[in-house]
Amino acid sequence: MTIVKILNNNAVVCSGNDGKEFVAMGRGLAFQQKAGNTLDESKIEKTFVLKNEKDSSRFQKFIKDIPMEDVFLAEKIISNAQKKASRTFADGIYVTLTDHLSAALERARSNVSITNPLTSAIKSFYPTEFQMGEEAVCIIEKECGIRLPVDEIAFFTMHFVAAELGDSDMQFGDVLSFVRDVSEIVKQELLPLFDEISISWQRFITHLSFFAQRLFSGKEKEEKPAPLYESVAASYPNALACVEKIICYIKEHYGHSVNFDEKTYLIIHVNRLQEESGAQ
Repeated sequence: MTIVKILNNNAVVCSGNDGKEFVAMGRGLAFQQKAGNTLDESKIEKTFVLKNEKDSSRFQKFIKDIPMEDVFLAEKIISNAQKKASRTFADGIYVTLTDHLSAALERARSNVSITNPLTSAIKSFYPTEFQMGEEAVCIIEKECGIRLPVDEIAFFTMHFVAAELGDSDMQFGDVLSFVRDVSEIVKQELLPLFDEISISWQRFITHLSFFAQRLFSGKEKEEKPAPLYESVAASYPNALACVEKIICYIKEHYGHSVNFDEKTYLIIHVNRLQEESGAQ
């Protein structure tokens, strides 16, 4: 392995035998070293390979000023959460979550706390990711002897959800507001026989999260004929009525139209929820 760049005394960018670059970390790994030297592999404690060039560049700049122990702890938390995640995390989480973790630990050591006004909603809409956040706090307590408050669990949850959606830079609060408002429209149609812990409901929330991401990033699919829409709309008129209310909300609050593909998916999801709740 050849050293390409020195990041700090404990981290370097290396090039392997296959020519691919990665970040290697270890105590004193770069001491008295310089670019072009052969790396002492016995000193490597962790390696990070980020496939996205932008995230890799950000990570290299970022870890220069972050304690190595915090980087390792964040990697352990991310690896644990990834085992339970439904999708592969975006590489950006190695920057965003590590940054948050390091700041959270510094706040805890200084007896400074911050509140998360979205904690209750996050726990309700993303129970699986919230559990990942709970486990993250347990790992931190075991490794550092510091018990972070429940609002920090919600912050970690936000990072996990964003990474599952594939965009760790997105404004999670906007996505959550969208999900909350649209789900409220559906609840009004289904109450009082509504089950928020059903698999169908969680799938619907996941779909809304991705829909919101596409909406806010401008990555919505272009409008095109959708033969399935006509069939679905005719088959499920009650679900269609609910979806039309959602479409009106989106147009009024965000100024966006909803294409036929998205309408079709929404009708199918809402119909499934209606069938389960008995609201026909």
